[in-house]
Amino acid sequence: MAVQVYTFKITYADCDNKIWRIAAVSSNYTLAKLGYMILASFDTMAYHLFEMKFKETTYFLTEEDFEDLPNYDNERYDLLGAYKIGMLGLNVGDTIEMTYDLGCCQVFDIELLEIGDMPRGHGTAYPKILDGAGRGIVDDMSASELLEAIRKTDKDGHSEIYYSSDGFSDVPEWDYRNYRVDWDNALLRGIIQRISDGYEYYDE
Repeated sequence: MAVQVYTFKITYADCDNKIWRIAAVSSNYTLAKLGYMILASFDTMAYHLFEMKFKETTYFLTEEDFEDLPNYDNERYDLLGAYKIGMLGLNVGDTIEMTYDLGCCQVFDIELLEIGDMPRGHGTAYPKILDGAGRGIVDDMSASELLEAIRKTDKDGHSEIYYSSDGFSDVPEWDYRNYRVDWDNALLRGIIQRISDGYEYYDE
C-alpha cells in the first residue's frame, strides 16, 4: 500500500480546547512514535507511562504493562510499537484516546481529520505540526488544575506556576499563551528522538 499522510487534531482533554495541535504524520508511523511526538509537542518531561485506546484495544509500550490485566471478551491488549497508523483501519472522524501518566490521567483526544497521498519525495518532511494553541501541559498536574491556571493567566496575566520540561535551574513561569508552531517544528525531531531513546532503551 502506498504511504499516506494522516492529519490529526490532538486536544488535551478537559481544558476548554485551549491546548491543541494539528499534526501530519506518515502512515508508516507507529502508535508508539505518535505518542512520542505528542509528548514532545506538548512539552512534557516524558517520564511517565502512556497508553492508547482505539475501539476495544488498549495499546501499551511493553507486554509487561498488560500481562497481569484481566481479559474480557470485548477487550484486547497489544503493543504500541507493533502497529503502524496505516494498519488500524482508521476513518476520518475516528478518535484514539491517549492517556499519559496513568496516576494523574492526562488525556489526549487524537481525532483523524484527513487522509491524503504522500507527496513524492516528501517522506522526510513528516511529522509536522501544522497549527496549534497552548504552550503545552504541566507534568503531574491534572487537567482541572491546569484549566484553573489557564483561567488565572487569562484574568491576571500570570499563572504562578513555574515549570520547564528541560530541567533548567532557572525555571520560567508557565504561560500557556507562549506557543509558536515554527519553534515547535524546529525542535520536534530532536526531542522525539530523545523521548524515544528514553522509553525504548532505558532498561538496557
